[in-house]
Amino acid sequence: MRIRFKFHDNAKPGARAEVLDGLPADAERLFPAETDPELAALYVTAVADADGAEALQHLQRSAAVEFAEPEPERRLHLPEELEGD
Repeated sequence: MRIRFKFHDNAKPGARAEVLDGLPADAERLFPAETDPELAALYVTAVADADGAEALQHLQRSAAVEFAEPEPERRLHLPEELEGD
């Protein structure tokens, strides 16, 4: 399960570190080189499905996190003319 989350603008570095340390897997910035504070505050983490609900609750309970949501599963749908025979 992949979870996207965003820190509040006013979240202090210590609070952010505490949130990240509480996750069962590493998290990384969604836009690593971004200087815009809104985009730089977006993160993604990939956790085992068994840990997903707990990790999501951890993020949603934190006052430092503006939002946390599961990343939607994406599937590629090929047009009929591109599908193999």
